Amino acid sequence: MPGTVVIADMEAGLEHLSRSGGTLAYADVLVAIMEPSRKSVITVARTVALADELGIARTVGVGNKARLPADKGFFERLCAEHGVELAAVIPFHQDVVDADRAGTGLDQGNGAEVRAAVSGLLDFLDRVPVG
Repeated sequence: MPGTVVIADMEAGLEHLSRSGGTLAYADVLVAIMEPSRKSVITVARTVALADELGIARTVGVGNKARLPADKGFFERLCAEHGVELAAVIPFHQDVVDADRAGTGLDQGNGAEVRAAVSGLLDFLDRVPVG
């Protein structure tokens, strides 16, 4: 249905791209979250290849828990090297950790850097052509 957005938050792993055509076989965009490690970026590069085989039009990576600026450069460099389109880099912030441990959402006014990065990601995704 045009204008419909479905977000599926899947557990980590490639199973969703390999079982019987894949849970995500009809996705327009796949957003893969990466930790600031070489292994994580390489895993997303493998995910991009599997998604391409399934016909998913676009797969992008999002760097997470980045301790800026070093991790941002790391994500940019490694993603370029491995052919992963980097959509955003979300910084590490203790407010997010504290909210998670408390089982709450991020309080208004906390984690401004994280909120700005997520807003940038949403703007990026809003510009991605689908269909």
